[in-house]
Amino acid sequence: MRYRSYSWKPTFIVKTTTMTLLKYFLFFVAIVTMSTACGTSRKTPKNKDTPIHDELSRYPLNFMRSEYLSDVLDRAKKEKKLVFIDLYADWCAPCKVMDEELYMDEDFAATMNEHFISYKVDVEKGNGSNLNRIFSVNVLPTLLFLDADGNVLQREDGALSHSAFLNMAANAIQLAQ
Repeated sequence: MRYRSYSWKPTFIVKTTTMTLLKYFLFFVAIVTMSTACGTSRKTPKNKDTPIHDELSRYPLNFMRSEYLSDVLDRAKKEKKLVFIDLYADWCAPCKVMDEELYMDEDFAATMNEHFISYKVDVEKGNGSNLNRIFSVNVLPTLLFLDADGNVLQREDGALSHSAFLNMAANAIQLAQ
């Protein structure tokens, strides 16, 4: 009786090798894609000539450009005004609603600019993480009204309507007197 030889080993090895190479190739493509995507995520080149918070120029509300709260408080003392601080994050949906509905309103901005030095701070960037800890921010946006010495006059955790915000600002002015 003659035995028939089967060539199952070479076929199996070829299939296994092909599958292994395909897995490594797909893994490589995934790593390259992820590293490319992560490398291009909203990072802007650091240029010393670019003003801090340049995106703030689109608002009629005059948000002060500064890395430090102490500069904002100094300016408030000079101008004999109170300080309004908006603590936000880029991903915060209620923060974006307030940006578009409140801070873009010309009449609202005129009222705020008359009585307050406004300061908008991303709690996840730069000195914002320090302010996040100092003011114990748990909800975004966190809205603060301070006197020129840095004492909190009014605080609201979460977004406000136009009228509620103006009432809060009026209460801060009354408390400061």
